[in-house]
Amino acid sequence: MIQTYFTTLGTFTGLVLALPALLGAAVVLVSRRNKRASVVLGGFWAQIIFGGVGVIIHELSHLLAALLFGHKIKRFALLRIPNRRDPSDQSLGYVSHAWNPGSLYQRVGNVFIGVAPVLGCPLVMQVATRFLVPEIYYQLFGGVASSSNNGWLTALWLYLMVSIAIGGFDLSLADLENARAGLVALVVILLAFCAILMFFDSGKELANNLFTLMRPVYVSFLFALAINLILALVLRIIRRVFNR
Repeated sequence: MIQTYFTTLGTFTGLVLALPALLGAAVVLVSRRNKRASVVLGGFWAQIIFGGVGVIIHELSHLLAALLFGHKIKRFALLRIPNRRDPSDQSLGYVSHAWNPGSLYQRVGNVFIGVAPVLGCPLVMQVATRFLVPEIYYQLFGGVASSSNNGWLTALWLYLMVSIAIGGFDLSLADLENARAGLVALVVILLAFCAILMFFDSGKELANNLFTLMRPVYVSFLFALAINLILALVLRIIRRVFNR
């Protein structure tokens, strides 16, 4: 019984939490480098011009997740210009929210609110690809699409990919602190859930079912990581050309 429980716990944690967390962390790290490179190349305003839409999607992800988990929104700014005279003011956007510490649902919600951009940005990237450049989408994700090569839509798609890669994924310390506030509650729920799950599904069958369930999430993360890596390579080449 104990061995079955730990097998179930390890399988569920690995496929549902650990693997997405590793892929998400990789995307965040590359995106952070892209953001810094854009500032090195274009100065302060580069992160606004080229990453502004990504910042808006970042903050919208926090906002929607906070509403989903019943948090009270106190104030928010989807995109703002920091005070250049104040070195401590570096925020391009924020979502201030309050929650009931006695509510387990709202407490666990802090985890998902904190990391919401890492979940929301890949989704937006994939949806934008589906509707703006369907021929690319179906080549990558399978299916058949009629050829509709539109230069303006392709240009818009490229801008969105660049903007999200630069401004969408970078989690602040405040984001991580907010996520940590609900981590203990999430662990308790995870332990209890796996204790129930082992009576219904375990072993290879559980692993296969979870992998099938989580496969779209993995693909979404890998797509976002590929876009960020391509942009990182392009920015590196540009920096070498201009000796930055």
